[in-house]
Amino acid sequence: MQVKVHVQEHTCSSTKKKKKQKNASKAWVCEKVMDWVKEDPSVRPMELRRRLHDKYKINVQYMKVFRGKGLAMAKLFGNWDDSFDKLYAWKAEVEKRSPGSIVAIDHMEYDQKKYFIRMFVGLKPLCDGFLAGCRPYLAIDSTHLTGKYRGQLATACAIDGHNWLYPVAYGVIDAETTESWVWFLEKLREAIGSPPGLAICLDAGKGIDTAIEKVFEYAEHRECMRHLVVNFKKKFHGKVFDDHLWPAAYSWTPRAFDYHMAAIEQKRAAAITYLKKYHSRLWSRSKYSCSSKVDYVTNNLAECFNNWIRKHKGLMLFQLMDKIRRKITVKFEKRRRVARKFQGRRILPSVMKELNDISRGLDIEYERIDDMIAEVSESVALGGKRHVTDLANRTCTCRAFQVSGKPCKHAISFITGIRGVTIEDFVDDCYSVAKFVAAYAPILPGLTDMSQWPSVNKEFFLNPPILRRAPGRPKVQRHKSGAENSKGKGKKGQHQCPICKAYGHRWQSCKDAAPEALEAYAEVAKQKRYLLYQYEISVPPYSCLT
Repeated sequence: MQVKVHVQEHTCSSTKKKKKQKNASKAWVCEKVMDWVKEDPSVRPMELRRRLHDKYKINVQYMKVFRGKGLAMAKLFGNWDDSFDKLYAWKAEVEKRSPGSIVAIDHMEYDQKKYFIRMFVGLKPLCDGFLAGCRPYLAIDSTHLTGKYRGQLATACAIDGHNWLYPVAYGVIDAETTESWVWFLEKLREAIGSPPGLAICLDAGKGIDTAIEKVFEYAEHRECMRHLVVNFKKKFHGKVFDDHLWPAAYSWTPRAFDYHMAAIEQKRAAAITYLKKYHSRLWSRSKYSCSSKVDYVTNNLAECFNNWIRKHKGLMLFQLMDKIRRKITVKFEKRRRVARKFQGRRILPSVMKELNDISRGLDIEYERIDDMIAEVSESVALGGKRHVTDLANRTCTCRAFQVSGKPCKHAISFITGIRGVTIEDFVDDCYSVAKFVAAYAPILPGLTDMSQWPSVNKEFFLNPPILRRAPGRPKVQRHKSGAENSKGKGKKGQHQCPICKAYGHRWQSCKDAAPEALEAYAEVAKQKRYLLYQYEISVPPYSCLT
């Protein structure tokens, strides 16, 4: 066999271009994105790629930008393996600037080394503001971290008189186990104590359910209705459940709640048995106490916090803890400025606007029994029910008055007919301007940068947590439940019928289609199959219409 070798020099344009042009390396990317990463460590590689294109007119591969950002992060803040040891320096800085704050770090010992397990941050200004100005209500939940070492970011959120989110405490746990939740909740109890009338809303996770019973046994334990419905629909489907399950949750009185439960039981008794067995916590307003003055049936407060910080969940742990603190600091400063505008008022303007809107056009009549007691009758259009309203004790037999702390429509109709009093006189103090000001009066501490944090002599090095990496590519976005559908369309992957626009079936099996429409689509399919046959294109039948 003879092998011929071409010895002449290549002259093609592609070869010449490669000799003159050097591809962008990860080191070059690191140099160019350094300032952007220092300004915002949570900036995404796709955003950096876009900025590089806008500034230098080049398209850099995503993975090179990803690795370049990693190099920049390592130069600016150190590597991931060393980041957990810096938590003690951040803890010392917080305790120095804000005495009384609780920053707890738990670790384990294995093979004569210390490994990170979990962390809790309870800033004293947040805890003091919660006790002074917020209602005794906490929404507790966790969300997955997206950094190199995965874990759960646990949060406890409250609500102020303006119905704004109020973060109380946060931290990191290794997993949603009973042990981890007990540790987190014990630190939370150490930070805020046990406020009277405390209500806690959960998502019905097994680990946190058991932990709540151990730590906050005297609190009112509520369950998120949204999570309940998601679990319920895995076993039970039908119009009767859609028509009565949510109304049962929003029912103010036990009588209305029993009515909706009876309708469900009549259709399928097993559904009631399931609810009593697996969802025994409070999930209906009819069961809520009147202490917390919060009538929420979902855990959306915690979900709002998770969405608020979702772009920062991939940061190093000490960066994440400080980033959350900084975001809260900025938010609270804005709310203090808002509070200054409310001076001279007793009740928050947003609450009064809501109640004044209810007072307009009420088709309700009342008959006085005493100066402050009346029988209030609704019109037939509103249900035709009659309730007894006691303004002196701020109660109504509909229970909306005492559960929410705001006058119900029956009380409002009675108040507007009395001279010398206003609706504002009967709103609970938890909605007052004074409470709102007290919630944001404590000032969160300002911290120096990492280079100025105190040095801590702890006589050991804190290693990253021992976590087994899950197979496959790490997930950044959370998995959505079957009940979530932001665009209101069908589930991903479902086919939409071109006739009725519904999901889950083809036009051939559409039950709502007129005979003329079916004939028209059949004729079109026939024509398209003929054209495809002419051009020797093989496709399944009717695929052109699907």
